[in-house]
This record gives sequence, C-alpha cells and structure tokens, in this order.
Amino acid sequence: MKTKANQSAAEKNITMVALADIQPSGFNPRKRFDETSLYELAESIKRQGVLQPITVRPVDGTDRYGIVFGERRYRASVIAGRDEIPAIVTELSDEEAEEMAITENLQRKDVTPVEEAAAYQRLIESGRHTVQTLAQLFGKNENYIRTRLKFTALIPEIAALLDADEITISVAAEICRYGEDIQREVYEKHLQDEGTYNSWRGLKAADVARRIEQNFTTDLQYYRFDKTECATCAHNTNNLLLFHDGGCGHCANRTCLAEMNASYLMERAVQIMRNQPEVSLCRDRYTANETVVERLTASGYEVETLDRYTAFPSCPKEPKAENFNDPERYGEARTRYEQQWADYMEQEEEITRRSGTGEITVYAKIGQKEITFCYVENMTEAQTADGTPAPAPLSPVEKLEKQDERNKEIALERTVEDTKKQILEADITGGKFSADEDTMLYFFLLSSLRKEHFAAVGIAEDKQYITDEDKMGIIGNLTVRMKTIIRRDFLVANFKGAYGNNTVATLLLDFARRHMPEELANIEREYNGVYEKRHQRIEEKKAVLLVQERARERKVTQPEEQPQPEEIAA
Repeated sequence: MKTKANQSAAEKNITMVALADIQPSGFNPRKRFDETSLYELAESIKRQGVLQPITVRPVDGTDRYGIVFGERRYRASVIAGRDEIPAIVTELSDEEAEEMAITENLQRKDVTPVEEAAAYQRLIESGRHTVQTLAQLFGKNENYIRTRLKFTALIPEIAALLDADEITISVAAEICRYGEDIQREVYEKHLQDEGTYNSWRGLKAADVARRIEQNFTTDLQYYRFDKTECATCAHNTNNLLLFHDGGCGHCANRTCLAEMNASYLMERAVQIMRNQPEVSLCRDRYTANETVVERLTASGYEVETLDRYTAFPSCPKEPKAENFNDPERYGEARTRYEQQWADYMEQEEEITRRSGTGEITVYAKIGQKEITFCYVENMTEAQTADGTPAPAPLSPVEKLEKQDERNKEIALERTVEDTKKQILEADITGGKFSADEDTMLYFFLLSSLRKEHFAAVGIAEDKQYITDEDKMGIIGNLTVRMKTIIRRDFLVANFKGAYGNNTVATLLLDFARRHMPEELANIEREYNGVYEKRHQRIEEKKAVLLVQERARERKVTQPEEQPQPEEIAA
C-alpha cells in the first residue's frame, strides 16, 4: 500500500495516503457536489495543499481505504492532480462509520434538504436513534427533524426540484403530505414545465396547499370506498357541470367525503382484525387518517406509531390485450407480468413464513385513504447489543394477551391522570379527617424519616431507603411512639429552609429549645460570646468617633475673633 509517514504530523496520527488507494463511501449523505466550488477548491489545493486531513478507515479484505468524511477534499485533490492526501486512518465498524459520516457531513452548508432527510431516515432505520435523539445530536428541534423526514416521501422528480431550489422547503412540505399518485399528477400537470400557464412554480406554500386541496383531494378516483351512490349524487361535479372530463368526478361536499372515507377505513380495519387476528394495527407519524385512528382507539383497538417499517411488495398489474395494438408487444408484456407475478408470490410466501416463525411482526397501516400492509423485523439474538440472549418471539395469542394487559394498564394510567386534574376542583372542605386519610398522611410523612430511625419503625438499618411497600407495612402497624418519630422527622426535614431570622428559623429554635435545650444554650453561648466581643469593639470605636465628631462640631460653631480698631488703622 502506497503510504508513508508524515513526520511533521506524526503526533496527530495524520498519514499521507495515495489517492489511488482511497474509495468513496456510500455512507456520505451528500450525493451532489457543486462543480464550480469543487474546481475552486482544487485550485486552492494546487497552491496551498490540503489544509485539513480527511478521515478514512481500512476496507476489510483489501489494501484500500474507505472515506468516512472528506470526500469533497478527496475529489478536489484528484482534480488538482495530486498523488496523495493527508488522512487520519481509524478503525471503525460500519455503524460507527455511517454515524460519523452523517454527523460530520450534515454540518456542511451545501447538504440539500433531501440528502439531509435521507440521512436522518437512515439513522432512524438503524435502530440507534429516534427523532428525539437526532434533535439532541444535531442541535435541532424535533419539528425540524420531522419536517425533514417527510421529504423521504417525495417522488424523485419533486425531490430534484427541491434540491435545485426550484421549489421551496415549505412547498415541498405541503406536497409530501400526499401519496405518490397525487404527487405525480401534481408534478406532471403543474411542476414539470416552468413558464406554462398552469405552472405552480413560484407559488407560496399556502397557495399550493389550497390548490392541491381543491383540485386533487376531492377527486373521487383516489378513494377506495364504494362510489355507487356518488354516481348520482348532486354534489358530484359530473352531475353539476354541462361538460366534464369523465372519470369519477370530484366531490363538492367535503364533510360527506371525509365521513365516507373514514367509515370505509374503519370498516376495513375492523374486518382485518376479525379475519387476521395475528396482524396488528399501526400508523406513521405523518400520513395517518387521524379520525380513523381516534375511532379505532375509542373502540378498544391499539394503533401503534411506527418510525420504521418495510412495506409489503406491490401486486403487479396484469396487462390487458385491448390496451395493445401489437399482439407481439402484448405477449412481451404478458411474459414480464408472469415473471413479476412469480416474484411477487415468492416474496409474499417468504413474508408469511417469517411471520409464522416470529421473525417479523405484520401490521395493517392506517393511511389517509387506504390501509396497506407492512412489517417490522423482530429482535433476534444476533441483533442484541449487549450479547445477552433475546427473549423468544411471542406467539399471536401471547401478543394479544400482552396487548390486553397493556390496555388495562393504560385504562388505569388515564384514570389516575384525569383524577389528578379533577381532584383540584373538588370540594374537600367538608367532613371529619378520616382514619384512611390519616394513613395516607403518614405514607407521605415517611418520605422524611431519617435513616437512624429506621429501626424504630421496624426497618433494617442497612437499607438505603424505604420503599412504598415498606411504607404500607409501617402504616399498617403504627404506634403512638412511631407516629411521634415520623412527625418530628418531617419537621426536621422542613427546618432545612431555616435561614437568618425568617419564620422557619424561629420555629427551628423553638423546636430546639424543647428537645435539646442544653445543646442550644451552648450554641447560643458560643456565638453570643463572639458577638459580645465584636459588639464591645464596635462600641469602643463608636465612642472615639463620637468624641471626634463633637470636637469638630464645637470648632465649627465657635465664632472667629474680630480684629481691634487700632489694628485696622495701623
């Protein structure tokens, strides 16, 4: 391998590596490099060399290095005709290299929004990060990360427009809320060509959102529910306009459209749960039908929120002979379809097998207008990070039992949360203080019990703290002496707020006079003695100052002696 030590930088572990031995890495989120700035950097390298080393790692089984970060400097060095480049060589796993490459490159200003989105998505799919941890890692807020992640749903053509600054980030954020079918039609009709009468380029995000809502979201062809009634409905634009373009038409009654769609999705989800109990319900964070999710949850179904999942393969569309003028072309299409169908069935069978063995969990994902299937890889022994054996996958029945147990926990959690809020508004002033309330009071007072008094309430002194279970055992067997100790330890704990001459300090001294009069007297004697000495010195200084002050006052008030007449005449 063509490497040699750079003596001046040896202490920094920087080595000169031959460019021929270096290869770019697929971990770099930056896929595009501005040609002009790249040639400018190359000219700078010709004059000054590479000022900052790149970071590389050895490629397993070869004598080559893979770039971790610094690909732009590498490319510019190649353009500049250099043979070597300063590099820091480090041993990294694929996971470490990927995270380091993404973290380093996302700090650059020339990373496009789509590249940034893909990088965030890769980190989440790795299982090592969530939206929250990414926000902390890159110093962004969670909404910023979530907005960028939405861009992974853009079709390539619109993503390219965003990267080229042909549309703004806010416009892209509106478009990516919709499925691929609507995105493609929006692109082909309104974004593909600039300068046409119906182009949406240059429009504000609010205007684009309104136009998509008006022109696409009410198009009945994008909805899966039975549209038999829509054919004769007075709100169907096909029945409102003298001339129309055919198709299913658009719905002019948005409330009815939303309800028809929600009812269909609800019915479909319930049907899936009834017929396929091994399947779970899920949603993603951005494109779920919130109305349907709320209704399913209210009906007792659990809908998980997934950040990463794998969609089921799409069923190939069978070609129809009437769509082909040439029988030979139809035959070719038919052959392709049959191969695609065989591949599709093979993938479906593999998913079914893996689901049966517990390797994956299958979900029905609630979308805006349809329910699709996806799956999530279950953790296996080989995937555990700490080397401990992973628990065996749960059977479908065990999953349902676990879900039922969790549902019961959720019911209790929400009962407690609502009770905490409403108890503040309840009238608790009436009636006597009950024995149960007295027990509750001592439960909380026990939090202040000092360790030296553990034995007095029946707790071993070697325990570091009292658990809730310990507290319940204590308050079930309280004696008068135990109550006294608990209450007084509570007072002692709250005397920590004593300071100077505040009220708590006054109460503390009163408490001390009752329980430790001699010790308090010694304390007071010590500090009062110090005070008396200081007081005496101050009084002595005051006496001297008062004498001096009176002398000055007498001197000021005494009249000056007036000169005699003969002295004036002289």
